[in-house]
Amino acid sequence: MKITSRHIEKDGSGRITIVPEEDEDMYHLYNLIEQGDRVRAAAVRRVQSESSTGSIESHRVRLNLTIEVVKTTFDATGSSAPPDPSAAAVAAASTSSAANEKEVSRSAAVGGAGGDGATLQVAGRVVEENPHVKMGAYHTLDLEVNRALTITKESWDAVHLERLGESTDVSQRAEVGAVVLGDGTAAVCLLTGHMTVVRQRIDVPIPRKRKGLPATAADKATARFYVQVYNAVVKLLQLPALRLVILASPGFTRDSVYDFLFEEATRRGDKILIGSEARRKFLKIHCSSPHVHSLMEVLRSPEVNAQLKDTKFAREGQLLERFMKQLASDEL
Repeated sequence: MKITSRHIEKDGSGRITIVPEEDEDMYHLYNLIEQGDRVRAAAVRRVQSESSTGSIESHRVRLNLTIEVVKTTFDATGSSAPPDPSAAAVAAASTSSAANEKEVSRSAAVGGAGGDGATLQVAGRVVEENPHVKMGAYHTLDLEVNRALTITKESWDAVHLERLGESTDVSQRAEVGAVVLGDGTAAVCLLTGHMTVVRQRIDVPIPRKRKGLPATAADKATARFYVQVYNAVVKLLQLPALRLVILASPGFTRDSVYDFLFEEATRRGDKILIGSEARRKFLKIHCSSPHVHSLMEVLRSPEVNAQLKDTKFAREGQLLERFMKQLASDEL
């Protein structure tokens, strides 16, 4: 996240202009923007006009609108597909137990079908005059990565400013990548201290091998699946910046994918996956299911904790684990 303009008065009121630069920034904005705030951003509005002949013409106009926020909607996957049931349950439990805390947990952010990235919609009433939109008209702003917006608050408190500081600190970026594997399926993820983003989902149907029949079709499908996983890992996981890449699966797919990654890197000459340093970043872990929500159990494993013991990611996980144990042991 990049701050391009900041003006806060002594009483805490003021405005900040921000340019989100990646998916996690949309998550931070979701937690920064509250009901009653004013948000100004680019929008596209359908406008009707009457021609000289009396006919009504409709066309789209690009403009900047300022709205007073009524509602915000965040989707970590950038997709309208339903999330994993377990993730939805965790999110619902979080909402009921902390009604005043507008926070998306890691569990709620995990799952769903990978889309084009995180999306954030802010809805409310237009509060500044515009030649194309009436005051008080209801509008929904679709906030996007790399497009500036201005947030105006009556009070920027310490929590808001801390969140803003975290979002602009490069050291808080993703340190962990993960690929959750099944039979012809994979979810390629980036994990930060705040959320899990599914960068891509891969699904290649693999025919079953049958006795007496050639295994050519199954072998070709498997090879195609491995190549798609390789391309996603190299393209989407920002390998040089990551501390750890987890390969997790219920069976032995993680082992065969691990071997293929380094064999294919040698064949292609991809330097980011060649050498002992690259191999040390990869960790093969068993998980109970090939779904993204099984990352929750993977992240609690001793092997992962040992690799990430000095990171904020691990410290926050340990705090959450202690809190849940304390909650379970306390008598209500």
